[in-house]
Amino acid sequence: MLEEQAVTADVMAIPETGERLEKSLGARIGRSIRLVTSSWIATVGLSLVVFWILIAIGSYVLPLNPYAQDVTAVNTGPSWAYPLGTDDIGRCLLARIVHGSRLILTLAPLSVVLSLLLGATLGLLGGYVGGIVDEIVMRVLDAIMAFPQILLYLLIIAAIGASATNVVVAITLGGIPGVARLVRSLALDIKTRDYVAAAKTRGESPFYIMFVEILPNARGPIIIDAMLRVGYAVFAIGTLGFLGLGVPPPSPDWGSMVARGQRYIFVNSWAVLWPALAISSLVVGLNLFADGLREETMRYQ
Repeated sequence: MLEEQAVTADVMAIPETGERLEKSLGARIGRSIRLVTSSWIATVGLSLVVFWILIAIGSYVLPLNPYAQDVTAVNTGPSWAYPLGTDDIGRCLLARIVHGSRLILTLAPLSVVLSLLLGATLGLLGGYVGGIVDEIVMRVLDAIMAFPQILLYLLIIAAIGASATNVVVAITLGGIPGVARLVRSLALDIKTRDYVAAAKTRGESPFYIMFVEILPNARGPIIIDAMLRVGYAVFAIGTLGFLGLGVPPPSPDWGSMVARGQRYIFVNSWAVLWPALAISSLVVGLNLFADGLREETMRYQ
């Protein structure tokens, strides 16, 4: 009889555990939503970012060709046929803006994710291991940071050539030192906590302590910093495109669209206005979202 009651209790505990997990997940999602909506700055920033994400997704389904040329409509303003106008060779600016959003929202986050992976690893090694490892890592990163970031991008692109892949490589390498220094400073603080000492007492490996104990507890500042870095990456991609060192033509890169349009700015200012607004609105949205989240998270600390 006692055994049957024990089995029944175990069976009844399973759905309760599942319900608790579902409630916990729902509570986390609810807290995240409230965290964003409690700040009008974060809400406005997120709205701008979501707008461009939806535009990028729509580029896969909308019947827009960014490469099609209409020789009868060159440097025209907004019209029914071309809602945002055309460029100097008759390409639809709306189609190029839409497809350019997909390009920039692929390259910018990818470069930031890669710099986070590499920079966080180096920062954890320097902050947790310390000693000669920390000295070597930080001195190499200091040497990289000695170059102005845009100059570093130009040197890398000039050395390996202009392409979408090389743009990602340049922005990744330029972002590693900043990420590593942030993670190192967080690791120096977190490694003194009691739960890290408990992990050492249990005999956990340094790899486990760095990536399971330290890194997850540093995720808040890292995530906010990553959002800001995506904005910087968007601006950097636009700058490289404007200088002719970004994604090669005829790709609908917003920076190269601004560079091409400024040649005819007195004839057709729309060709400069739309891509410039696209870059600025996306960068402002990312920065506002990150700033709003940072203010709200600091309020509850």
